[in-house]
Amino acid sequence: MVIHSHRGLRLEVTSRPMSGPLVPGGRGFAGLYAALLVAAATLLVALLVVPTLLTAGSALGSPRRPHLGYLAQVFTDGDSRRAFLNTIGWLVVALALVLVGFWIALLSRRLGRWSVAFLNVLMLPFGLSALASGAAFRIIFDPAPERGTATAMLTYLFGGSPVWLGPWWVWWVLVSAFAWTWLGFVVSLFRAGLEAIPPELIRRARLQGPTGRLDGVWRLQWRMLRPVTAVIVLTLLVAAARIFDLVLIVVPVPMQDEVDVVSVRWWRLTTSATEQGEPAAIALVLLAVVAAAALGARKGMRIPHGVPQPPPPWWRRQLLAGWRRRVPWLSATVGIAVSLLWAFPLFVLLATAIRAPGDAGMLGWWQPVGHLLSLASLAEVWNAGLPGALLGTLGVATGSALLVVSIAVVPAHALAAGVVRGRALTVVLAVLSVLAVLPVQMYVGPLRQAFTAVGLTGSRLPLVLMHAAAGLPFAILLLRAALSAGNEGRYADAFGGLTGYRTGATRVWRTTGPALVAVAVVEFVLVWDDFIVSFLVSGPGASPLTLVLWGEARQFATSTGPVAAAAVVSAAVPSILLLLTWRRWVVPGLTGGVLR
Repeated sequence: MVIHSHRGLRLEVTSRPMSGPLVPGGRGFAGLYAALLVAAATLLVALLVVPTLLTAGSALGSPRRPHLGYLAQVFTDGDSRRAFLNTIGWLVVALALVLVGFWIALLSRRLGRWSVAFLNVLMLPFGLSALASGAAFRIIFDPAPERGTATAMLTYLFGGSPVWLGPWWVWWVLVSAFAWTWLGFVVSLFRAGLEAIPPELIRRARLQGPTGRLDGVWRLQWRMLRPVTAVIVLTLLVAAARIFDLVLIVVPVPMQDEVDVVSVRWWRLTTSATEQGEPAAIALVLLAVVAAAALGARKGMRIPHGVPQPPPPWWRRQLLAGWRRRVPWLSATVGIAVSLLWAFPLFVLLATAIRAPGDAGMLGWWQPVGHLLSLASLAEVWNAGLPGALLGTLGVATGSALLVVSIAVVPAHALAAGVVRGRALTVVLAVLSVLAVLPVQMYVGPLRQAFTAVGLTGSRLPLVLMHAAAGLPFAILLLRAALSAGNEGRYADAFGGLTGYRTGATRVWRTTGPALVAVAVVEFVLVWDDFIVSFLVSGPGASPLTLVLWGEARQFATSTGPVAAAAVVSAAVPSILLLLTWRRWVVPGLTGGVLR
């Protein structure tokens, strides 16, 4: 349509509806701010990529004479091969925990009003470090019946007990501690995803499901939860690949060779080997396995929801029909039992922490001998440097969380707004997924040398930068997913000149507020609970909380009380933070988007 004005101005107007994101106008200060954040994000990613390339180069020999000898040694050396296979086993445990968490999330919906309390109890251990979780389970499964809760109970009932920290049984203790820490996280995210599925889809599945009502609903829910599953899988793969402190605190020294993992094997080689080629090769092989698992998980999550599924066999349909009649009672029973079971290790830590150090090391928490209520264990660990460690860890965790949140929002916004499209977007998301699960062994060695060369050894700045760099890829993926879940047009000008900086920031907050809070809280908790980076990088000037806990735990038999006291204190801040934020911000933020 053409319009002529009386001054000779000719306008052409189209009635075709406009589509696509808004294009920002002049940028000014907001554009400079965005450019600075992109530059900061590039530098942090470089802190991961450059050391990873250097480590990969060391694994392949010298630049003049590359060879595969170090890589072959990973599979020919018995100790390295066992550590590699054990780490693969931990990755399988992580994936199995995803399936168990999904099943428990389904059952938790049948608890009614009690489900909130059930989920709160399950989420509590997520605020504990692996050292604290390992301490709790080592106290429970101590082989001595006068100290170990499980050993004393079985001895009383059956006259004997397995040697929990001996061959084979030690795996049960390790896997139980890992599951206790992470299962609440898995169940909470799945439960939030289940509640977000439109009810009309559930009703349609029940009416149209040709393979049985319950089976059809479950399969629909699983397909709809693939985006949430991607977040869970990436998180648990990182946790499984970084198993380190759990082995050190739970497993006695004579048994550590049997349950050795790549992280521990790498650490021993770096401290004893004259050449760094073999530990670099171990780290590279671990990266290949974890990256393949992460990329496979992402590809599986992208399968369209409408892909036809083969019908289950007749015996499975009959089993599901009987299960549907019994599941309400079973759900209530399982919910109460799991809640009590999940709260018990926390109770053991607290009961041990309030015993005198001598009594806690000699007798179990349930024995009414000696001082039943004492603050001597807390005083001992307090004098060992706990106040300074608390303040230092608080500064590192807060700085890392703020740095990740402030830097990740602009790259995430650019990816969500379509700045990168098509195959290039697929490549970028794949690279970010690999960096999100990047093993710490791939970059910590070169970075430690670089920080030493510039005189930063012993300060807290290297810890902040390394944690921020490690958390940035996952934060970008999560924030990009939250932005992509909504209408692109409402945030495309967030940092542009169309609405001004203040209005644009307000729109970003309204769109990604829960995801921003979720990223900050999860980053804070993970940094607060970290041990391996602090253990490998920290010097005398930086003493994170987990190092104080580890210093007490090296003589576990005589320091049980101080270890339990330090674990209780270290769990206080992240647990309170999670309780205040997780139901309103963290869980919606982690499940509000789609990793496409």
